[in-house]
Amino acid sequence: MPPTIRDVAAAAGVSITTVSHVLSGQGRISEATRRRVAKAAADLGYQANIHAQQLVTRRSRTLAIQLANSVEATTSSALVPNSDYFLEVLNGAAEAATGRSYALLLTPPDADLEALDAFAVDGAILVDPRGDEPFFATGWSRNRPLVTTGRPLARKRRVPVVVDNDLMAAARLMLDHLAGNGYRRPALITTDTSRSYTADLVAGYREWCTGHAVTPQVVELDEPPTTEGAATALGRLLDQRTPPDAIFTTSENLALGVLHEAQRRGLAVPAGLGICSAVDSGALQLTSPQVTGMFVYPREVGRQAAIALMDLIDDGPRRTTRRIEIPVRLNARASTLRGTPQAG
Repeated sequence: MPPTIRDVAAAAGVSITTVSHVLSGQGRISEATRRRVAKAAADLGYQANIHAQQLVTRRSRTLAIQLANSVEATTSSALVPNSDYFLEVLNGAAEAATGRSYALLLTPPDADLEALDAFAVDGAILVDPRGDEPFFATGWSRNRPLVTTGRPLARKRRVPVVVDNDLMAAARLMLDHLAGNGYRRPALITTDTSRSYTADLVAGYREWCTGHAVTPQVVELDEPPTTEGAATALGRLLDQRTPPDAIFTTSENLALGVLHEAQRRGLAVPAGLGICSAVDSGALQLTSPQVTGMFVYPREVGRQAAIALMDLIDDGPRRTTRRIEIPVRLNARASTLRGTPQAG
């Protein structure tokens, strides 16, 4: 005989009611209990009737996720930018949604929200929004919860949960690493600072420069971050009377562009120029030299965002904004390991 809900409750050590609430997405159930019930159900091979759950809860058990920062999606047929970060955010969100019997629907930046209503979506995750996206500007979010990764700087409505890294601290960590390797004049190349991701990195960079009596040098490029744009930015910086001895970029594509242009100009990396990225990716390990990057745990960002959204759907709205902070890790590689620091 196939396993029953009673079997799942016995295996998880909880009541049948608790199992029912976990499987239907109702009630206030702790994440630890949800996981225990989900594991027991998986181990037993128990299959809940999702259609019946939808009829009872009047929910579709469908989440929308929008890569608000995916400018490439508006200029090509790609819904997802060519970036490890966004792919891993999607992977993390999909894993968490699947674990609680939710579907995840990827929507383009220019999605028609009225058409989206046909899917009866229960809530949405916005990845790196500015705050002026249609999800904020319409009545869509009044009846459905929103979770963002990165805080929307131009938001029109309060967001109940923001999942983010401390990117100001990450910038300081990277710049301390550069200083520890003898670099004295780091410059920053960034894209549009209307998103909290880049705005925080620039703020952290400027704060560090002030504290270390360093003249800040910031070049802001239009999106998307292209290798060609990075090459142009590096040329502008190197043509200055006092050029930088290190370049800190806000994305891996910019770092790759800087590396290619530096090598084209015959600059030795890291001896003549240090290069590092605020976002790590596999591409930075395929170059020679390998490029230093900041790992921001994007899969965990996506996972936590999906969990927070499902909790809001199950437990109801929040009156205050909750911030979930994901750690960072500096992966030092050859592009900034210049050896013993020298005065200068």
